[in-house]
Amino acid sequence: MSNLLNFSVAPAVEATEAPPIPRAQAWGVEYLENPTYGELLGLSQGVPKSAPHESVLKALSEFSADPLSAKYGPILGETKLREAYAEEIKIQYQIKNGEGNVKGEDIGITTGCNMAFLTLIMALCPPGKSSVLIPLPSYFNQMMVFSLQSVKPIFIPCDTLNSFKPSISSAREYLNSSDRKTENVKPKMICLVSPNNPTGSVYSHEEIKEWYELAKEFKLALILDETYRDFVEDDNGDRGIPHRLFEEADWRETLVSLGSFSKGYRIPGHRLGSIIAGPALLKHLTTICDCMQICAPRPPQIALSTLLPSLRPDLAESSKALSKRRNLFKEVVNSVEGWNVVSIGGYFAYVSFPSDYTFASSTIGLKRKKLGSEDIAKILATRIGVVTLPGSFFMPPTSDDEVWENDVLKGGEILKEDKWLRFAVANVEDDVVIKLGPRLKEMNKLMGMGE
Repeated sequence: MSNLLNFSVAPAVEATEAPPIPRAQAWGVEYLENPTYGELLGLSQGVPKSAPHESVLKALSEFSADPLSAKYGPILGETKLREAYAEEIKIQYQIKNGEGNVKGEDIGITTGCNMAFLTLIMALCPPGKSSVLIPLPSYFNQMMVFSLQSVKPIFIPCDTLNSFKPSISSAREYLNSSDRKTENVKPKMICLVSPNNPTGSVYSHEEIKEWYELAKEFKLALILDETYRDFVEDDNGDRGIPHRLFEEADWRETLVSLGSFSKGYRIPGHRLGSIIAGPALLKHLTTICDCMQICAPRPPQIALSTLLPSLRPDLAESSKALSKRRNLFKEVVNSVEGWNVVSIGGYFAYVSFPSDYTFASSTIGLKRKKLGSEDIAKILATRIGVVTLPGSFFMPPTSDDEVWENDVLKGGEILKEDKWLRFAVANVEDDVVIKLGPRLKEMNKLMGMGE
């Protein structure tokens, strides 16, 4: 079979990194050829382990069989779902009528949250003329969107000693700088993910409000990717309030909140995402969505439109269970010599591996001056049977001096240490987390520790 084309591919597409998840999954396949330690422990992908609630499965089956659901629907989603979802947002965020409020007309339904993000970039960021401020490490699908759309990311370094929180002072300094004002590209938005992917870091109400005020001051959009909003916990470990921005009377002028039905409602394959924004923005997104999706999948929309209130206890139970699993994960990992959970929340934990690994290449038969996170993740997967994602998947190459010098703001140099792995903790049960401890100890032995 020929791999040649008689036509060319757009340069922006060719220059965009391929999806990294399959690379990590291939490491797991390699381990299964000789599974020395038993089953493969897959902690690489942020996907729910449990099946959807029984009522959701029943409704999906019913409405998928209805010929009417096979017809086109409204571009920005079923009206009943938009109104029902607005009600759920008001309840979760404890929004009172008369304050900022959220209405059905503020909701758009998309074919997944990644598409919601892409439509926003297309609507707000002219190619080759725009930049976006985003924390580093950064979710790779968002980086891929920037590359595809020729948008420049300006990386806000996260504080490795403070649960990987992004530095608002670095962002403010950049926005005030003369360098920024003389560039050919202009900042268009600040993009935050909370709870964060990849680090799991959860931003406080006060921190999110500071970013909101910064965006308002410089007339930028504040994009909050809240894919994991259902797993923000309060002081008791129960489902908490992600932020208070919807109480701002003028939130529609600055804030855009993205969400996903994949995580809380456990239907990732049905591809439903959400955009919460003012109608003034949604009317422009309608144009883009009509060209990209015409409408989001209708059966899950129709199924959920009447079920959302009844699913609140299920969401609360899932959030509580995941909170306990995160605590278990932290206890297990931190008990192993050299391993440390640096930040954790939502679906993910960001973990530093033992510093001794960095210069242990000869121990495992490699000829390298220094081992990075991808080396460690590959060894952990192929030899020990634990699949994670390396921190390097969420950063520019450490060898790309131009990016690190020009596009990473002050304080980012420490991230080049490249000593972290991302563990997904929602796609496994507690028994897998318990098995992780002995595997990490075996990894330490393999790398020459404790001998």
